[in-house]
Amino acid sequence: MGVLRIQQKDHLDITAVSAKLHLNIEGETFVMGNAAIERVKAVRDLTQQLQVAGIPAAQIQVRGVELSNRTGLMTKQQSVRFTLVVETEAALLPAVLGLLADQRQVELQQLEWIFDDFEASLLLGSQAMRKARRRADALAEAAGHRVVGVLNASDTWEMPVSTIQWQPQGMMQEVSRATRARASSLDAGVQYSSTHVLTVQLTVDFQLE
Repeated sequence: MGVLRIQQKDHLDITAVSAKLHLNIEGETFVMGNAAIERVKAVRDLTQQLQVAGIPAAQIQVRGVELSNRTGLMTKQQSVRFTLVVETEAALLPAVLGLLADQRQVELQQLEWIFDDFEASLLLGSQAMRKARRRADALAEAAGHRVVGVLNASDTWEMPVSTIQWQPQGMMQEVSRATRARASSLDAGVQYSSTHVLTVQLTVDFQLE
């Protein structure tokens, strides 16, 4: 009887299944007007346009609102900022980005790629276990033993976070001005996608006889 511990590391390239767009919609008024009302209309209009483009309402969220009122002897100033998060399939990104580029006072602050890393980890974990068993069989046979079972097994998996942030804040506004005439779709000629490496570390204690 004995125990043989095998550690097996394996890797797999996985492709993002969707993306989250983090947006700011800002407005400001002086003396007259209501920035909050104007911008909430812009949020409502954008939400409707995104749904027409194929984004379900459940995938459009208003994550935060900032409102500031300043009143002086001769002036009145109001500013407002809405923070939105929109999740979209990678295939819809050209249309969604084109739609955003056609909006006024909209800034794309961050693009976050979403991966189905759990399903990929199941596939990779099974693959690593098969390799670990093959290695254990070979080592046990070389030592005059054979594997009769598994006493303990554990795995960990990790993948880098895939987030793109734009600075300075005015970048999306510059894109908007440059593309407004052709904002129906930002088709780059290649697919919008992101691929990252998923790593699984497997530790198995095999029982020998």
